[in-house]
Amino acid sequence: MAENLLLVIEYQLMPQRHSTTLPLSAHPMTATSNQFVTQFGQLLHQIDDAVVKFEIEDGEPIVVDANHAFRDLFSPDMKRVIGLPLNDLIVPADREDEAQQFDQRTADGKSNVAFVKRAAVGGEKTFLYRGIPYGDQQEFAIYTDVTDKVDDHEELLDLL
Repeated sequence: MAENLLLVIEYQLMPQRHSTTLPLSAHPMTATSNQFVTQFGQLLHQIDDAVVKFEIEDGEPIVVDANHAFRDLFSPDMKRVIGLPLNDLIVPADREDEAQQFDQRTADGKSNVAFVKRAAVGGEKTFLYRGIPYGDQQEFAIYTDVTDKVDDHEELLDLL
């Protein structure tokens, strides 16, 4: 967990090209633009990474939407998870404190970047997690599966 916190700290120190805490309605390009909504929807559902949209309600992330990659990795029946707590679906019991720290940062309007372990279909996997807040108490979380790369790296270290 300490290395994840270091990643988060390093990320916060990096210059942010598009960093903002303005509510979505304050941006020049808002969801009222049909073209933007259509393009954004296409991106969300065509990207290979697992993406979930959630809202923070009473300090807890609640699933609002997710793309097919997220469904394939975490839950074959996404219709049953819309409206449920995200952490209950994917966070292993021994990682709950870590997830709560990320949730608090999200509630504070801050981004998150870390390597995390999450419960996926077929077992626990390692992901590059990026949490991007937008609007008021809302976030997108992007999960890139790096399990094979981490396993390969650990095998190489064992050989040394």
